[in-house]
Amino acid sequence: MNTREIRKRIASIKKTQQITKAMKMVAAVRYRKAHLSLISNRPYKQDMEMLMKDLASKIPDNYEHIYFTAPEKAKKELWIVLTSDKGLCGSFNSALLKKCLKALMSLKKPAEIITIGKKGRDYLVHRSFISISHYTGVMNNLKYSRIVEIVEEILKKYNTGEYSSVKLIYNEFRIATQTNTKIFQLLPVSVGGGSEVKADFIFEPDVVTLLEKLLPKYLGVIFYGILLEANAAEQGLRMTSMEQATKNADDMMKKLTLVYNQTRQAGITKELSDLAGGVAAVS
Repeated sequence: MNTREIRKRIASIKKTQQITKAMKMVAAVRYRKAHLSLISNRPYKQDMEMLMKDLASKIPDNYEHIYFTAPEKAKKELWIVLTSDKGLCGSFNSALLKKCLKALMSLKKPAEIITIGKKGRDYLVHRSFISISHYTGVMNNLKYSRIVEIVEEILKKYNTGEYSSVKLIYNEFRIATQTNTKIFQLLPVSVGGGSEVKADFIFEPDVVTLLEKLLPKYLGVIFYGILLEANAAEQGLRMTSMEQATKNADDMMKKLTLVYNQTRQAGITKELSDLAGGVAAVS
């Protein structure tokens, strides 16, 4: 490799580094926003879970509802796969999709899939799975009203009695550099653990009516919280990935600069040797 080729390669890496640095800055802004939204939503989500536990602990023993008990004649499962629309976010998609594929292959019942995010749909369709519904751009504009529409479609499908369960696989946020892939059962609803509320409230209307009214809203809040977790995890991993890519580019430029100087010095030494040899021959 001559000095001209090395200079071209250094210039190319420098341009790439400028792109990764800019992407890191954008991801950092989005990460802070996503993390703030996640933290702000947690108290409301926890209060809703506590309320549902309290209501569930007071329903009659003979109470049955499709949202609490799987339909007996159901022969399929419904899976919701939550990935990103774009790449360059480390292991965010790859780790989740590997676990998802393993889980789907081990099922005893056939499964139908709803995908949120382009990467998940492309991966599963390429492996002969069918996505019955697909959503893109959800993370770009994460509004509760949009989430309600998705939840309503899920409930509509579940209410047909065709599915024994609705499960969601997603990345739970831990820290900016680390996530945890989880499989969460959305339906039938499980609010076990007993109520933490000590007071004996009087409900109006009755507990069963109130519970059935709150169930769709509860599922919307849970689903929205999961999307906030996934969004914060995605932006955190994208920020750290771009930061690492920027550092790698810097290391490569340093190594290539060293090679360039060595090659240039070797060329100068060779020219001086040739010149000295020519002078000696003339003398």
